[in-house]
Amino acid sequence: MAGSTFVFQPYGKRLKVTGAKTVLEAAQKIGVNISSICGGKGLCGKCRVIVRRGEEHLSSASQAEKRVLSEDDLKSGFRLACRANVADKGMIVIEVPRESQVDQQRLLLRGVERTVSLAPAVRKVTVHLEKPSLVDVESDVDRLLNAVESRIGQKPKVDYEALRKVPLIIREGDWTVTVTLWRNREVIAVEPGATSDLYGFAVDIGTTKLAAYLLNLTAGRTAATASTMNPQIPYGEDVISRIHYIMEDENNLTRLQEAVVEGINQLIREACQNAGVAPEEIHDMTMAGNTAMHHIFLGIPPNYVSLIPYPAALQSPVDVKARDLRVKIDRGAYVHALPTIAGFVGGDAVADILATGIHESDDLSMVIDIGTNTEIVLGNKAKLTACSCASGPAFEGAHIKFGMRATTGAIEHLWIDPDTYEVGYRTIGDEKPRGLCGSAIVDAAAGMLKAEIIDHRGRFNMRLETPRLRRGDKAGEFVLAWRNEAGIDSDIVVTQSDIREVQLAKAAIFTGTSILMKQMRVSPEMIHKIFLAGAFGNYVDPQNARIIGMYPDVPLERVHFVGNTAGSGARMALLSVEARDMAEEIAKRVEYVELGADPSFQDEFLEATHLPHHEVRRFSNVMKMLRKGKKKGQSPTGDD
Repeated sequence: MAGSTFVFQPYGKRLKVTGAKTVLEAAQKIGVNISSICGGKGLCGKCRVIVRRGEEHLSSASQAEKRVLSEDDLKSGFRLACRANVADKGMIVIEVPRESQVDQQRLLLRGVERTVSLAPAVRKVTVHLEKPSLVDVESDVDRLLNAVESRIGQKPKVDYEALRKVPLIIREGDWTVTVTLWRNREVIAVEPGATSDLYGFAVDIGTTKLAAYLLNLTAGRTAATASTMNPQIPYGEDVISRIHYIMEDENNLTRLQEAVVEGINQLIREACQNAGVAPEEIHDMTMAGNTAMHHIFLGIPPNYVSLIPYPAALQSPVDVKARDLRVKIDRGAYVHALPTIAGFVGGDAVADILATGIHESDDLSMVIDIGTNTEIVLGNKAKLTACSCASGPAFEGAHIKFGMRATTGAIEHLWIDPDTYEVGYRTIGDEKPRGLCGSAIVDAAAGMLKAEIIDHRGRFNMRLETPRLRRGDKAGEFVLAWRNEAGIDSDIVVTQSDIREVQLAKAAIFTGTSILMKQMRVSPEMIHKIFLAGAFGNYVDPQNARIIGMYPDVPLERVHFVGNTAGSGARMALLSVEARDMAEEIAKRVEYVELGADPSFQDEFLEATHLPHHEVRRFSNVMKMLRKGKKKGQSPTGDD
């Protein structure tokens, strides 16, 4: 109900909020970021808050809350912010516990990048004009364009914003003018006198993060970088939840577009300040992103991307005036959006291919860009195939009891002694552990498999004699960090449900790789290189990922970390129109494979849920290693 006053601690933010239906909505209105991985659907349990005052002004605990929160939690005032409805006016004091706070995530900016010829879409040309006279009364704009034509061999048109400035600029420069040309077709900016520095901006719009790069296009180098969390996260932490949010209300598309544009503008200001450049000196911009992020940024409804047969609204590359998108660079500048391939394989996958160069190689390679929606590309210069798999948010920390994003206090790597079952770990920022992020989730599953704490089906061996393995609320759980060493008021554990989530996530990825290999009639031995892209791919231990069966069983020397190749591809497109043309060609060449349409999909997926895989032959290297280190005695569960 309208008119409730909210106080959010420990932020000390107090505001009267109108129109908020839930505590989560009130937090969003005030500017308090509460983790909500499922987008407010009551499924992830990550938006836990404590009601310190005003419980009578909220609805009773819903069934969704009772499923996620224990009786003790509810008695202590814990609620799910997305399910706690505002029922009456009054003062409501909410404490956001440490585990529900959204910290700045460790973001990955760098990525492998191939050299391209420096040929940006924009360039500067300086011309000297004859002053008008009584016998030469040619208009200012025609005089300028004719002079430009004499330099470049063709007459461009002139952008309206630039056109308005021409009379004053040419006189301010005493009839010497520098024009900025976009692809020699259009004058997009005019400056007095002779200038040479030329800047562009590239951005990778990820579901989780924004990575941005300010480039000096004259020198072909990066002048500054900046990154931030995607401001759309409070509206849903994955693609599907954001699409559903848009489908609820047509105005929500505008809200999400405005959020991401403001995030980009913030990065523009930050990068420009660090480089000593004014935002209006940026005359070109490129962007890469998955299909949904691409559509939302451009203001195109992504609704049908989530509906069978998952069509994209736009595949071709597109150039849009920055001012039309409210991106605050030179008002005449264009924003170039890289092409998409399919509904769930977007411009980021095109950028991955462009940056790794697999489209020009004789050797067969695979790119795996791991995320909530994992994109996989297999091929070489003869043929390229791609698919996307809903690997789910487990590797982002969602649906894992103590899972979290890669922020301060997250366990990023861990190891388990196979004899004593003691756990060692390293956290981000060397802080006390608050939970574990994706790379540690993989380490935990692999470590427990090697130590025979779990079997190939992912089940706990409850016969082990160690206090770390115990019965939880519903099933077994293994303690990674005891309460007295943790940064939260609880033991940090991995539960049976967590292992199931890891199995489902890794099975989705492996199934995608398996079906692509089947489509191309190749075996793991034929794959020359596997490129692991993205932040998760960069930090995961490749051996542990292979042990649990995340990707084909190839020798580890063939696995390469390539970082943020989506950002690299966007930079390449900013530096070279040839790279843009190649990106368009790549998008047309890639053969998209819809996994759900493959008749073997269900069988492949079920077999891939085993650790590492139901068919031992597919992971012969891993099984040899596990057998070599296997302790004497029967299997963990007593099974054959």
